[in-house]
Amino acid sequence: MSVRRPSQPALDTSNPRDHLLRTAITLFSAGGYDGASVNDIVAQAGVSKRMVYHYFKNKALLYQEALFYAFNELAKLENEAVATADTLENAVKKLIHVYFGFPREHPDFSRLLRWENLNGGKGIQDSQFPLSKDHVTKFLRVAIKREADGKRWRQDLEPSQLLITIIGICQVYTSHRYTLSQGLHRDLGTPAAIKRGIQNAEHYLLTGMRP
Repeated sequence: MSVRRPSQPALDTSNPRDHLLRTAITLFSAGGYDGASVNDIVAQAGVSKRMVYHYFKNKALLYQEALFYAFNELAKLENEAVATADTLENAVKKLIHVYFGFPREHPDFSRLLRWENLNGGKGIQDSQFPLSKDHVTKFLRVAIKREADGKRWRQDLEPSQLLITIIGICQVYTSHRYTLSQGLHRDLGTPAAIKRGIQNAEHYLLTGMRP
């Protein structure tokens, strides 16, 4: 099955518009939508305020595009994972690596997505840039239909719920890293902890998918 990669060029910070967007991502990721003003963004970017209104019209649209860019950076990795997977098991394992790796490889993007959830999704209400996981769930749906015969995999597997479970078991190592590290007396951010987390995620997810 061919999977379409979401179209999104890399940011070119020598371009004024991309430079503003990159700066906005950095500041919004540090404090959320309310934690960065237009004045903060233009001061950090070293440009005039009119540049924001010229390229993005207002702060809300700038934020929506910043969030969309971060979301699509994750979508690129998800897309590559399922596009190169030849089985359902292989897809699950590749997605586990994506969700463990993304917060560490792209901390600004990951924090921005978490801030939006902490803010109750207000930034994406009526957004001109809708966020979608269809590229992943479509692959999982086809793979489940092809392989879930009740012998190797459960027949009641549902693609959206499977994806939610994969993301949840992986993202807790980022979303709750510091409180869990203190509460459990172990650093969940060390390479050894991440390696063990990936192994456990693979074990528990694949075991739960079997009849």
